[in-house]
Amino acid sequence: MFSCRTCAPFAVLFLSLAWCALGCGDTPTDPMLTGGSSTGGERNPTCNAGQSAGEVQAPQFVANLQGQTSWFASPVVYDLDGDGRNELIAAYYETTVFDSELNLLSTGTAGEGRVYSPHVVVDLEGDGVTEVVVGRGSDVIAYEWVDGALAVKTGWPANTTTAGSEPEVRGLAAADLDGDGLVEVVASTTQTEKSADGGAQVFVFSYNGRSYQPAGGHQPAWPRYNALAGAGNDADRNGQGHNGYGCYGLNVGIGNIDDDPQLEVLATYDNHHIQAFDYDGVALDAAPWFTNPADEFQGERMTWGQFIRWADPAVEADHYNAHTGEWPNPSWTEWLQWTASPPNVVDLDGDGKNEVLGVPNIELHDPYETQAYGVFVLEGAYGDGPRSAMRKPGWEVLPRGEKPILVDGWYPPAGVPAATTVDIQGDAKPEIVVPLNDGFVYAFDANAQRLWRFNFRHGKAILYATEVVVADLNQDGSPELLFATWGAPDVLDSGNLVILAADGTLLHDLALPNPGENGNGNGAPAAPAVGDLDGDEQLEIFVQTFEHGMDVFTVPGSATNCLLWSTARGGPLRMGQPNG
Repeated sequence: MFSCRTCAPFAVLFLSLAWCALGCGDTPTDPMLTGGSSTGGERNPTCNAGQSAGEVQAPQFVANLQGQTSWFASPVVYDLDGDGRNELIAAYYETTVFDSELNLLSTGTAGEGRVYSPHVVVDLEGDGVTEVVVGRGSDVIAYEWVDGALAVKTGWPANTTTAGSEPEVRGLAAADLDGDGLVEVVASTTQTEKSADGGAQVFVFSYNGRSYQPAGGHQPAWPRYNALAGAGNDADRNGQGHNGYGCYGLNVGIGNIDDDPQLEVLATYDNHHIQAFDYDGVALDAAPWFTNPADEFQGERMTWGQFIRWADPAVEADHYNAHTGEWPNPSWTEWLQWTASPPNVVDLDGDGKNEVLGVPNIELHDPYETQAYGVFVLEGAYGDGPRSAMRKPGWEVLPRGEKPILVDGWYPPAGVPAATTVDIQGDAKPEIVVPLNDGFVYAFDANAQRLWRFNFRHGKAILYATEVVVADLNQDGSPELLFATWGAPDVLDSGNLVILAADGTLLHDLALPNPGENGNGNGAPAAPAVGDLDGDEQLEIFVQTFEHGMDVFTVPGSATNCLLWSTARGGPLRMGQPNG
């Protein structure tokens, strides 16, 4: 479950003048009266066009695949055995594989509990056998696809139990971190025990299910944080050390944010920290501009995750650079919480250097209450790191949403603010498309300006949107944006499939058919997936639900010419990058 801090009543949204200077446009209002949508930007080709017959046609319902309750594990369309025919891989509690005609082929039942985070589909060791990797309960399970069936891979499952407690895997991603041709699997968990007590929140596993300990890198590398002293470890890093807290919602991303060829792991925590790790687990230093304000460690350079991030850049300047003024406190200034905030790695300005983007909840008061969700962009650790973890120019003040939707209890689960970062305007720069848990999906450009926002609320007290996926649905080269909605368990018409144009114009809004009752919620929490499953060169859309399995649609006139963000977290590796 999400941290109990997310159960606190939400306060009335406070909007700073600085944010309005960025073009906030609308005045905050009651969440049920948030007003209409807005459009902005343009509809330009961003990829190769096909033979378009006009505007996007309405998706046609094809079938419903009965299944268990879905959480955030978005499906994947993938040719598992290389025979030229795609399979559909879905994860609920069990893991299921369907053939191109929607016949059930195999079910993976290893482990206990639900599959919360999106599953990974990849050939881990380059041997021609594809693996499906899921986090189920405290286990990370790798299945091999052999002879048309799922079989648990030798050496797996890997377990994330530390400090005597079994957490839940809530984040999963994979990549070849060190460039040796073998793919590593990164998992983040709900572990709340501090590293000093033996707890760890971020794990990396090798293809064989063992803890990843790269040759030539720091030893021991993973898991992190650890309770070890000395260079490269976490107990006394720069005098103060590191302590993490639970990662509750897809809190991991992977990408290159420095000058070496190895990839970095980004993790966000429920204790106001965002951390960047080298492939061998060593935390990256933030810019020397950030120094420790505590008396016993005065002036020590800190790592990315060694300090709380505050919404107001002036507060950070006073506290971490000048070491002056009142010690900040959420009773009077907003701090950033990363309870469920998946980080993305993205080059916003096309200079060849990646930034790190996250969507924290912004909190104020004592006890603290979420005021809004905002988009936070930090520079990478290039060169000697003079700008490492500093706000990207133009992003000093966070673009933000309105008052979040209040949920009284755990169900339905609040939305995971996972950003989609792809070029939808044809300007050769990625835009940021993200639901901010306030009834709107937003689009921001690479300069932090809001292009548009879309009100998907349907007049309901509780309604959340999934992560947005991106594909061209009519072959004109301009991509469309797709997401689904979900809401309260007892409101049985909360599930919709929504399709927007690149300028925020509503194209189609379809009620999901034949919803049922489920105590977790009503509708579809996982991002839709888009792909050509049956090989007819026309796209299908796959929508997993809480209460009635998976709905399958097809889009007449579509093709595979442009799949920019086809499933949750960008692709089957779930890196937080397009097709990654």
